[in-house]
Amino acid sequence: MAIDLSAVNWIYVALMAGFAFVAALLGSLISFRNRVGGALIAAILFAAMYVGWNYYPHPQIQLPIVTTYTYPSNG
Repeated sequence: MAIDLSAVNWIYVALMAGFAFVAALLGSLISFRNRVGGALIAAILFAAMYVGWNYYPHPQIQLPIVTTYTYPSNG
């Protein structure tokens, strides 16, 4: 099964990658370079950013809604 790269929303992917980077950076700084603590804090921060971005209503910004993904049909 091949992935159709033209169907990927690359702006959304870049935004989520940016959130993951910021979460990892803050997790590392907050946990004083403790790897397990930093990973745990990064996971919590990323989850908070993900939920805030995808589920909080932003009337001024058109956001991608998680439930509107479409899957290409294999004809």
